[in-house]
Amino acid sequence: MPQVSVVIPCFAQAHFLSDAIESVLGQTFTDYEIIVIDDGSPDNVRAVVERFPGVRLIAQENRGLSQARNRGLAECTGTYLVCLDADDRLLPNALAAGVRAFQERPECGFVWGRRRRIDASGNPLPSSPLIVEGPARYDLLLRQNIVGPPVTVMWRRAVLAELGGFSAEQHHSEDYEMYLRVARSFPTWSHQELIAEYRVHDANMSRNHRGMLAGNLLALDRQKVFVGSDPALSRALREGRRIAWEREDCGPRLDELSRNVRSRRWLAALRGGGALLFKYPRKFLPILARRIIRVFLPSRAKPPVSRPAVLE
Repeated sequence: MPQVSVVIPCFAQAHFLSDAIESVLGQTFTDYEIIVIDDGSPDNVRAVVERFPGVRLIAQENRGLSQARNRGLAECTGTYLVCLDADDRLLPNALAAGVRAFQERPECGFVWGRRRRIDASGNPLPSSPLIVEGPARYDLLLRQNIVGPPVTVMWRRAVLAELGGFSAEQHHSEDYEMYLRVARSFPTWSHQELIAEYRVHDANMSRNHRGMLAGNLLALDRQKVFVGSDPALSRALREGRRIAWEREDCGPRLDELSRNVRSRRWLAALRGGGALLFKYPRKFLPILARRIIRVFLPSRAKPPVSRPAVLE
């Protein structure tokens, strides 16, 4: 039995899949298996996998990301599990870093490290450093997904199996919901090593802001029964809902407003600004002032302050 199982679900991402597989084959840690789940993909996943002897392919009808990962969870045999999306890549130290972290902290349900962003062609993009050190406590996760995309995460397979795998009810934020579920019952740890590359392209699920908002809110709503009347957790849950709305609704609206202002589409800008003022009055006015300065007075605007961010 391999020590680490790498499960790669694939739907309409066959053009990236070889990069993902090669990133696993290039690991310094070699006690692993690779399982590709063809989730009813319309492109030729099999043709890609057949170029890599030893990589196992499992095909199924399209059931969505959660069910594809769960199929891999049911089929794999490793002590630890990495869920690698077909459009992402692992750096050569990824598996070694995760196994080492588990050896140092065997009580953990999952461990994770840092990632950097790349574009569709694999070229590096500006990335903010991860500021989380130590555990992803339940109360911290209620406020925000401080772990990020699952490419940086190594799970203890038995923990995922004990918790029933990824939720089929989640069509976005499946990983976030699982982070919350694990953190309720098990310690977690960030080992802080740079281990992965997260690919940014037009087909990213994270570009679907409405879907991401719905997924985040569903994941948080499912925590209400566990939060109960605890005042600290209740505050964290409310803060998490506020941040989700601002990140996935307010943020995109502000970006659209900026584009309209730059293009002198004043009627659209007026409508967008009115909607933002109504929904986010306390947040909207100071942000609007800063963005107007950047648009109309770029030479006078102060250079942006480099701030570490949890999520890109």
